[in-house]
Amino acid sequence: MKLEEIVCAQDYRARVPDGVFEAECIGFDFGYYGRIPKLYLKFRLINRPYEDVELFMSFNMPFNGRIPVGSRYYRAWSKVNGRMPSRNARMSPRIFLNKLYRVKTRTVKPKDGGVELPDDFHYSIIDSVEPMF
Repeated sequence: MKLEEIVCAQDYRARVPDGVFEAECIGFDFGYYGRIPKLYLKFRLINRPYEDVELFMSFNMPFNGRIPVGSRYYRAWSKVNGRMPSRNARMSPRIFLNKLYRVKTRTVKPKDGGVELPDDFHYSIIDSVEPMF
């Protein structure tokens, strides 16, 4: 590999002010953060001037696939479903898709060695969701 071939592999993450916005869930994805399984819900904001900005909300997922009652995903899924799931119910993230939500955003300020990185490294995430129905 030549030095000229080294390029940035990722787009910048979006940043909006901390606050409450209206958003639509447009997708989901599974991945890992280190060795921790994660579910990522993708949202598109619909408020001006931030319309079409895409943010995500992440959930830690258990290795055994059984969602604990006290987890963030359990609470969010139950809100969207309108009631708690029955025992052994399938709690698919598809329930979130193509619906409008009131979302709360939060700015993530990464650190390196305990020192906060400059503002250019800060980005926004969805901290909580409330269905709008």
